[in-house]
Amino acid sequence: MNKKLFLTAAAIPVALIVPTVADAAETVIITGQNIVNETLTVDKLPENTVVNAYQWYYLEKIDGEDGSKNTTNKPISGATSSTLKVPVEAAGKSIFVEATTTDGKKFQSETRKINQLDLEITAPTLEGYSASDFVAPGETVKVAGVTVTDKAGAKLQSGQITYSYQWFYKLGDSSFTIIEGAAGGTYTIPKDAIEKGIKDIIVKVKAQVGTAFVESDFSTAITVSKEPTDTLMNDIKALLVHDNQYNVSSLESFKGQLTALESKYQALSVPAKANVSNYEVLKRALADVELVSKLEEKVDKIKDVNEKDRPKYIQEIEEAYNKLDQLQRSLDVNDTLYTNIKDLLNEPNDLEEITEVRRLNQAIVHLLSYENSLAQYVPSDKDALQTLVTSIEADIAKLSQNYRGAIQNQTILTEAKADIKKVEQFIKSFDKLSPNNTPNKQVTAAKSIRSAYEKLTYKQLKLVSDTYLQRLTVAESAEESQIAALNHDIDSYIGDDIYPINPSASSWQSHVNNVNRMIKEYKSLTKASAAQIIGYDDLVTLQKDLKTAEKVIKDMDAYQKLMGITGVKESKLTSSYSSALKAYNKLTTLQQSLVYNADDFLLNTPKVSIDDNGKVPADKAAAEALKANIAKLANVTTFTFKQLESAVDTASESYKALSSGGRKYVTNYYLLTAAKKDISGVKSFHKKVQTAREETDAAKQAKKIETVQKAYAKLPANQQHLAKEQYEALLNNQIIDENAPNITQLNNEIATIVSNDLYTVSMEKIQNLSTQYSSLSSSDKKLITNYDILKAAIADVKKVESFMKTYEKSFSSNPSTVIKAFEKLTSKQVSLIDAATRQLIMEKQQGQQQTNENALMLIESINSLLVKGEYVDGLEDKVKEIRAKYDELSATDKKIVKNYSKLTQAENDLKKVAEVHALYKADGDDAARKAWQTAYGKLSKKLELLYTKMYPTEK
Repeated sequence: MNKKLFLTAAAIPVALIVPTVADAAETVIITGQNIVNETLTVDKLPENTVVNAYQWYYLEKIDGEDGSKNTTNKPISGATSSTLKVPVEAAGKSIFVEATTTDGKKFQSETRKINQLDLEITAPTLEGYSASDFVAPGETVKVAGVTVTDKAGAKLQSGQITYSYQWFYKLGDSSFTIIEGAAGGTYTIPKDAIEKGIKDIIVKVKAQVGTAFVESDFSTAITVSKEPTDTLMNDIKALLVHDNQYNVSSLESFKGQLTALESKYQALSVPAKANVSNYEVLKRALADVELVSKLEEKVDKIKDVNEKDRPKYIQEIEEAYNKLDQLQRSLDVNDTLYTNIKDLLNEPNDLEEITEVRRLNQAIVHLLSYENSLAQYVPSDKDALQTLVTSIEADIAKLSQNYRGAIQNQTILTEAKADIKKVEQFIKSFDKLSPNNTPNKQVTAAKSIRSAYEKLTYKQLKLVSDTYLQRLTVAESAEESQIAALNHDIDSYIGDDIYPINPSASSWQSHVNNVNRMIKEYKSLTKASAAQIIGYDDLVTLQKDLKTAEKVIKDMDAYQKLMGITGVKESKLTSSYSSALKAYNKLTTLQQSLVYNADDFLLNTPKVSIDDNGKVPADKAAAEALKANIAKLANVTTFTFKQLESAVDTASESYKALSSGGRKYVTNYYLLTAAKKDISGVKSFHKKVQTAREETDAAKQAKKIETVQKAYAKLPANQQHLAKEQYEALLNNQIIDENAPNITQLNNEIATIVSNDLYTVSMEKIQNLSTQYSSLSSSDKKLITNYDILKAAIADVKKVESFMKTYEKSFSSNPSTVIKAFEKLTSKQVSLIDAATRQLIMEKQQGQQQTNENALMLIESINSLLVKGEYVDGLEDKVKEIRAKYDELSATDKKIVKNYSKLTQAENDLKKVAEVHALYKADGDDAARKAWQTAYGKLSKKLELLYTKMYPTEK
């Protein structure tokens, strides 16, 4: 039975009790020193007093209009406690404290005279400049070392002292004059100070505390001078013989000279540094010495480099030296470093290495085989493949640096190593898969492993042993027993009209814990396993209902406790009862079934007294009769909606007819109000039902009915009872949709689109299944337990569609781009491409794996342009001949010539030398000579030698 009782709360007044205070004496005693910043404290009060306020005052004398001397008490702002830290402005003044008791009496202390401040100050010192004897123009000098104290012993704080400054400069032999505008704690020396005659500077400081002042002596004078920077600039200038040569006889001694100059420079302040106009010369020299020194160190360490890495190491040294300009090379005294580098250079043994290149090219190509329009590795597992790759790479490493670049198809090696690493990473993921783990952990780990497996390409997939796949399948099914147990537990907690758990105070928390546990277990499942759980949404609703019901239970318990307390006001009881009852009546039928203390609460109603002021209204009998009729509304389950609506209308009219006095006897009027709200709520719900009933389209009606179902589930229990008749009629007469999707069939079709890690259907079929899924309602979509398979397939289709666009656009003109993209597709993605297209790609890939003798011969010709790092004679003609042969090669063959950059480098070097030669004028003026020398000085050692060979008469 559902009982509805609503009561109106009454406010409870609160009383404040104020204690009384006995009479007191008339003196207050304070202690403490009469010094600024010391603390004065109320130490003793009159007996039998309760003081609740203090105010400290200045005792000030003022002149009266008649010439007499009067005194006045001036409150000290903020001084309203029993202690007072004597403020600065109190110096020399008289003060006292006034205490006020709770009954308004006031008591004063004796007057205290605060000592005057007698200040003294130390002479200022100056800091902030770089040299000990001079300050440079542009530097900022700062006042320091000033200390202010009180001779009388006051402990002054920094925030209480105000400083002012004045700067002076020397005028004549012994006089100083004020510097206009220089009145701060710092002073920046003007950049033109020396030109203006400002050479010696002093400062004076004035300090103020309250009304007390003190002035310091002058600081020691500091001299303004450029002397340190002028000397440094001359030393830097001496580092150069001319623009392309340092003044150096030994690198080590030159380095020490630079270090000393840099130390002097860094010791300067920022403004002083700005006066060193040629610092860039020193900075460049430091960088050049560092560069050449590191290059020398690298040459010295050649003996520590293993044979395999030595050619590359030597090449790096040669390239670094070739980047040095003439100024930097002047640090290589007597060409010692250049000679050492040249001695390291060796040319490759062309004949033997070309033969080895050809053999290795074939070995790389034979790593792959092609079956059913798919490429896979010839070795059957990753270990065998790793052995072959390691062997080939070891043989490549034995080649000279020039011929390593001639090895073709190294992409196959690179991809093989990447595939081996990918497979090793995949196999490594099995380390977290243990039969000792919980089912949750096994399935979670299996999900991650399966995801990684599906990302493998066809070539990678073929390197994975079947043993690992068997372990994966076992782990993926580890949750089956957990799924069955969880479904059983959920079923025992879920009901249609009421929850079957029948909770009590003692079992409540265990039910809450069980629901939380089940939800936690559900969340730990994989999507596929979670899709097999029945009633999870209802379980989540139960979790929320438990929280909602628990609040109502606590409110009812609180009311029951109040009822057991003697002396609680009737208004407080009725308020507590009414509040709890309103909350209970807002619950749904399912929520009310959880409120285990509802029956006791509903039967224990508070007593309601009627105050009629001794006058009984004439319609009292009618009022009591109406009260009896309204009481029947408490059990809504005895009414149909129409019956209740009629009964409420009748009762409402009767209530209106009563006098104001008679209405007081209708103490259960809240039942009538609650019934009206229920009728209003049901009418609103009926409109939704009618809208769904009038819909003639089956699919649209289904969505509207879904909305009605959600609304019904949220109705309070009484309204659910009243709306049930029309609600069930709507469900029983729902239009049958002949075109409704077959969920089971769609689910089964999705399950069969993949077999043996390859798709068994076309992209069009996958897109059709996707369209069917998209047309489902949100509730139907939740029933597709194989959606993850479809989701992955849709992503694969998009990937393949993107690839096919690349194929159609670039396969004819740039097949390498297509092949590279094809290699990145997973095995499942590849299976979506038709066999004919795959075959064309495979054939093109094999066609690009052919060797080219012309390209190898051209490699030899390019290598012959340099001997021990220097260009051969007749370079210009040889470069033209090689260029002509290179231009005749096909685009594919050109890619084989890995030392092509040496040819372009030779062409660029010839161009650079020709550009410098164009500037040379045998009889030119100084400007033309200077331009040629500057350009010539920027040539590397290699280009300088080439220039000499091509133009031996130019100096």
